[in-house]
Amino acid sequence: MMDETNRNSAKLDIEAARLQSAAADKDKQDHDTKESYKKLSEAELEQRVVSEPASTAQVPVTANSDGNGSAMVRENGNCKDGEDERMLNGGGGGGDAEKEKLTQKEVEVKFVPEKNGDARIDMEVESEQTFSGMTKEELMKFANDPFWVRLRWFLFVVFWALWVAMLLGAVYIIMDAPKCAAPVPLTWYQEGPLVTVDERNYKDHVDTLAKFGAKGVIYELPADETYLVSTDPAIEDKIKELVGTFKSKDIKVILDLTANFVTKDDQLFKDALEGSDPTTRSAFVWKQTGTAPTNWLALEGGSAWQEVASQQFVLSQFGPNRVDLQLSAPLAKDKLKATLHHLAGLGVRGFRLTNAKHFIIDHEGKDDVIAEVKDKGVDLTQYGFWTHSHTTYQEGLGALLQELVLDVQNATNGEGFLSVSDDIVRPEVFTVGNTLGMDLPRYGDLESVLRRPIDAESAKKIRDDVAKTYQEIKTYNAPTGGQPWIQWPYQKDSLEQVAASEYNTFMFLLPGVPVVSLDVLNYGNSSLSVIEHLEKFRATPSYQHGTFGIATDANGTSVGYTRQKSGNPGYFVALNLADQAVQADFSEVEGIAEELTVVLTSENYQVADIALKSKVPSKAVPLSARSALVTTYVPK
Repeated sequence: MMDETNRNSAKLDIEAARLQSAAADKDKQDHDTKESYKKLSEAELEQRVVSEPASTAQVPVTANSDGNGSAMVRENGNCKDGEDERMLNGGGGGGDAEKEKLTQKEVEVKFVPEKNGDARIDMEVESEQTFSGMTKEELMKFANDPFWVRLRWFLFVVFWALWVAMLLGAVYIIMDAPKCAAPVPLTWYQEGPLVTVDERNYKDHVDTLAKFGAKGVIYELPADETYLVSTDPAIEDKIKELVGTFKSKDIKVILDLTANFVTKDDQLFKDALEGSDPTTRSAFVWKQTGTAPTNWLALEGGSAWQEVASQQFVLSQFGPNRVDLQLSAPLAKDKLKATLHHLAGLGVRGFRLTNAKHFIIDHEGKDDVIAEVKDKGVDLTQYGFWTHSHTTYQEGLGALLQELVLDVQNATNGEGFLSVSDDIVRPEVFTVGNTLGMDLPRYGDLESVLRRPIDAESAKKIRDDVAKTYQEIKTYNAPTGGQPWIQWPYQKDSLEQVAASEYNTFMFLLPGVPVVSLDVLNYGNSSLSVIEHLEKFRATPSYQHGTFGIATDANGTSVGYTRQKSGNPGYFVALNLADQAVQADFSEVEGIAEELTVVLTSENYQVADIALKSKVPSKAVPLSARSALVTTYVPK
């Protein structure tokens, strides 16, 4: 009985100690207390109670179903002290297996405090939470296994094969990817300016032309001399001297030629008139009839037909002693090609053909019809009264000019060019497919717009004409590749409304080449400095390969345009045509920055505190009356 009493007393002490421990755990809200133990058998429990003092003997406890962390000790002597109770999750049928689990595996007890003061007990088998892989000794058993050796070699080969394949693929992509072609540099005749000279005094201005950066000079050969260059030694010597004079300054010579007709003294016409070889007449517009075949008029008035023999008429639109060539005919075309080849051999590197719209004549020879005449003072005896639909802008002009362009390219080893000196007016007639029949077309009416009296609409007229010109011309290709490069001609008589300094400042940075006379460049003391600056701007990528946009300011008083290329400074040129100073708002122009830096001003520009490198806002660009300026900026 004494042993039973002592055992019960020890159990009560254990219960008291356990309750104290639960109370202490409730005060520690920061961490969880964990206890691991295994369940003791009844024999072990009795042995520990006998051998240990009551104050130190401890046994595991289990939580009641209410989860409050307290334990109840059975008082019945025959009790097995909870040995048959379930300490882990499980059913009631596997008691022996569960006991075996608990004796073999360590159980982790976790006391989790609750907000209401209770303690929740979580118990789990620690070995079930831990995964232990194979040991090194176990792995080494398979190191030399044939299957794993072959697998390792297979994966090794596959890895390096894929790596080499990716390397070769990258190299192939780099090599096969389409290259970004470098921008084609401008040719000498696109760089410009091209300066017109005459026979009287060009020798006196060679050094001056070189100082102004002229890339070529244009000399107009008298119309009747075009087809005499290979037969008249005096004409040939004149051209040789012209070429030799400018060769030392690396300035190319360009000739304006009139290829439409020959004189009556030309051998080809004499052969046709004699009639010994009937095929020679195919080079001309020749009609055998009793009277003038049609009502066509000559440019200077009167009938365009001349009777050269009894009932033999030839077309003569350009004067009584001149006979029109039918340049679509092989004989006439070959005559022009021979002339171009001969001039190229003399050193001429550029050709501009006049009256190009008259090169091909309608073979059917129908009468002209009356045009929609705007000038009421013109009557039926004058050239402007009729449409001339059978003598101008005939089909085949584009193919003829393209053939001549290629011929000039061959004769000059790709250095020369062929173009026209007149406004082509109807570019679609001068094309084959989508390609123009000339390298350097003249198109647009800007020169005449700037000649007109200035009014409130002048800025808008300039904007509209320039925008229309580029919108139409950029739909075509040049015969030598790329986009056509436009001629911008203006002479001294163009400067009635806009002074030379303002004219140059505004015109030089338009996409195209200025075609000017020397007195337009050399207008005053500051002219050389201005032209040098403009030439420097023309050499930049923004000018040579950049985009172009033109607009009027918000009030429509001034006009300006941009030249910009990604990664390069942009240029903005503004012109005020009004008689009063303005603060022009160009802030809505596409790509323009909020702040502009002044890099060049025209002679009339007189604004206080504005000089080179001054900053001006794009929403209030100060422009004095009849002045122009060039600014630079960082494109948006």
